[in-house]
Amino acid sequence: MKRSPDAMWKAFVSAALNEKKLPAWIRIIFRTRQIVETCFQPWAYVARTGCEDCYELLERLHKYHFELPVDLAVMQQLTNKLVSESTEYGTIGKNFLRDQCLIMGTDPFRLREVRFDASMCMASNEQTKDDNSIQVTCVDGSSKFLYFGTTHGNIVRLELHEEDHAEVRDVLQLPTKSAAVQLVAASAVECLIVVSASKMFYVDMNSLQVLSAGTSSNVVCIALNSDPVTEDPFALQIALATSNRMILACERSGKNSYVRQRINTEENVIAICYSRYCICYATQCEYFVYSITGNATLSLFPYQLESTKPLIVNIDTVRFPEEFLVSGMQGLAVFASSDGVSSRPPLVWGSDRVVSTVYHSPYIFALNSTSLIVFMCNEASEVHRMTVIEGTLLSNINGRIFLCVKDQIFMIDEVSWFDRAETLLAQNSVERALKLAEQSVLSASYDEEEILKMNRLKQKAALIYFRDEVFEECSDLAISCEMDPRELMFHYAHFEFPIPPFQVSDFNVDTVGEVDTTSAKHLDFLEEHLLRVRDLHWSKPYKQDLDTALVCLLSRRGNFLEENSVPQLLCSLDECKRWMCDRDRVPFYVSLALECGNVQDAFGTCRQLLNEGRLGANLHRLCLKNFSKITDPKTVLDSLEFLLQVGAASTVRSLENLSIEVDPVEVVKHLEPYRDQLIFYLERMKPLQMASLDTKLASLYVEEIVQLSQSMENDQKEIAKNYRTRLRHLLFESCNLDNEKVAHDMKRWPQFTVESVLLEGKTQASEECLERLLNDYHDYDAAELYCLHMNAKNKRLFRILLKSYLKVVKTQPEFKSRVVKMLQSINEPGDELEIISEFPDDWPLQAFSSFAAKALSTYTYRLHCDKFKTAALSMAMRHLTCELEGSTSAKIEIDDHTRCAACGTAIGSEEVALYPHSETLVHRSCTKYSHLCPKTNTIA
Repeated sequence: MKRSPDAMWKAFVSAALNEKKLPAWIRIIFRTRQIVETCFQPWAYVARTGCEDCYELLERLHKYHFELPVDLAVMQQLTNKLVSESTEYGTIGKNFLRDQCLIMGTDPFRLREVRFDASMCMASNEQTKDDNSIQVTCVDGSSKFLYFGTTHGNIVRLELHEEDHAEVRDVLQLPTKSAAVQLVAASAVECLIVVSASKMFYVDMNSLQVLSAGTSSNVVCIALNSDPVTEDPFALQIALATSNRMILACERSGKNSYVRQRINTEENVIAICYSRYCICYATQCEYFVYSITGNATLSLFPYQLESTKPLIVNIDTVRFPEEFLVSGMQGLAVFASSDGVSSRPPLVWGSDRVVSTVYHSPYIFALNSTSLIVFMCNEASEVHRMTVIEGTLLSNINGRIFLCVKDQIFMIDEVSWFDRAETLLAQNSVERALKLAEQSVLSASYDEEEILKMNRLKQKAALIYFRDEVFEECSDLAISCEMDPRELMFHYAHFEFPIPPFQVSDFNVDTVGEVDTTSAKHLDFLEEHLLRVRDLHWSKPYKQDLDTALVCLLSRRGNFLEENSVPQLLCSLDECKRWMCDRDRVPFYVSLALECGNVQDAFGTCRQLLNEGRLGANLHRLCLKNFSKITDPKTVLDSLEFLLQVGAASTVRSLENLSIEVDPVEVVKHLEPYRDQLIFYLERMKPLQMASLDTKLASLYVEEIVQLSQSMENDQKEIAKNYRTRLRHLLFESCNLDNEKVAHDMKRWPQFTVESVLLEGKTQASEECLERLLNDYHDYDAAELYCLHMNAKNKRLFRILLKSYLKVVKTQPEFKSRVVKMLQSINEPGDELEIISEFPDDWPLQAFSSFAAKALSTYTYRLHCDKFKTAALSMAMRHLTCELEGSTSAKIEIDDHTRCAACGTAIGSEEVALYPHSETLVHRSCTKYSHLCPKTNTIA
């Protein structure tokens, strides 16, 4: 460490390069503060020489992500040097420095150099001097101009520009030609107050001409009242510390100056600060505070000038308007006021000697020989520290903090939390960036503008997660900041979503870059994310675009959209149809249209597929499943036409589920080519009792029976038998059957003689028809059917059938079971006792026990009904008798004033009659006719 900086740096680089990789001890040494401070200055050597060893070292530092605790300004010098180099190591060096600048970009504060031409900061008669000897000794200014003094006694006016460039406008050589010790800008009166060689000068801020000079030549330091209490807004209140142990409290108004108060001190004052009615000052060994209103001096505490530079800064707060911060012993800074040392905890500046400090709410900036330290005033905590070598001066100019380093001036900018967080995002430190954002928004009490910034940051973070394929965190973050999902859909250009063009955020492309989203995991992520956000309240403005993209993604999974898998779909069907037709996903579109309720277009598309020969069984089943959703009869008939071609049986059965009425006659026209299905449909339509349908069904039965009867196969004969049974039932069940047409159809074929008899006897309920069925055709099934339907009209039919069966049983014992079944099927024959008496005595009782029980139940019911009628009649008679007795027993009083309602004369002793349901009386002689009212002569 005793070597020269250049030699020491070369040795350090050589030691690092001799290792195969950057060893751990290099990291430890480089992070040790003493070594860093000693080795920091050689970076200037690197910038000057650009040696190739340095480039190689930078390559290794970049490879192992090594952080260098260097100042941004020095980094900029090295960057400029590397950019100007054309060596093969230039790119590596620049990449390393770029990473270092990104790391430093996360700091809450940064230095920004105010660039100006130092050669123009000399007076005309000093241009021959060595420019390198110029140093800035004091600085102040306004919002537009910056004024600083130099060691040569020059006052320089710089015009500030937004691009960190400053133009030297004027240079003033003070008459003293000595260093400007202090410079205070009084913008209200447009003048500068400068102290040089123990003299005080008033200098015009615009022309930089000396307005006046103080007569005193023993001025040590001055302080402008930072919060003056005066009625004249253009009056300056100044405190001057002189070399004869005195402080002068002066006031200057216009061109007139006068001393308001003289304050004697024990020793000469070397630092002073003035606020309202309080002056805080430091002698060479002690701090004091003086109250102007109370004319009292209070000692604060002593200090040692050898280890502590006396610094005083006013902490301008509403709570403590006359509070000061003074540098103390043992690396502490103490708060004080006119009442003495404050109870607030001191700041811990550290062991290094602080050479300058300023306050700008809520921060306190302290400058020592190696660092610039930023403290949070209220919390008394350090928030940031940056390396600054040979810094000399800090100044607060209208809320902007300036740092002077020899002949350079820097502006200390507070980096917004948003910029710092963005820098963290650029380093892929997403979690740190989000944590910083949340803490900052919380400290800002959830200000709306800050929340918007945080949402913007979250959107960037979500895009970074998307780029890095951290899909779960991406989705969660995108939802929390309500990011438009189309920001993600933008990167799926290959999918060509059929949605209108939209504008993505300005940072989208730069954040994500080129990403291959054709993989299944990318498509699955987008699908799941759209399913999550589509129903959220903030996605309603673009829900149609989201659903359109979602169904396009779902179409890649299978032939159909699962029912209710995406509730309340709101997609553009026209665009989806065009998109899916181009990609041969028409079946999926059909299921989509059905899910969205566009049934007409869905079935119309199926018709087109059938014409192209592409309507498969699965799609046919899907159509039948949704057949009941059709609400237009015409659509039903149009769809029926092509659905029958794929599967007639299942199609006809789906007609039962229709929720609307469709003209059966029109349906029958479509079913004509499909006889079996036509019969099935007409059988389902029998409850409608439509003459044309029932007649059509009967004719179909006849035709089918004739056709099947020609076959010798048993199964065909069985089917014909089944049709015959259904025909016979139809003849009785249909009330609107065209009997003539059916009879005509049956007479054409000899197989239907029995059915003709049934049709003939349907209207007559004649016993003759039954006799013919039993005796001529011996068709007992037809006879039983005839009795079943006609018994209500002719109770004797059952008795005739039973007698016939009992005769047959004698020769055919197996007929007994038929008799028993018939007895079980007949209800209310009317003459149960007579029927039972006709059974042979040898029949067991259990053979007709069911019939007997039914007869007994019927008899009991009839008996009960008779008793009920008798009881009801008796009650009615009693009620009527009571009414009659009540009306005849009514008491009527007749006196001399009672008159006849017909003639109007007194009733007297004549026979009278009482008006029904009233107390009106008439003479019996006044009633000419018993059926006429005696009052109105009308029929009562």
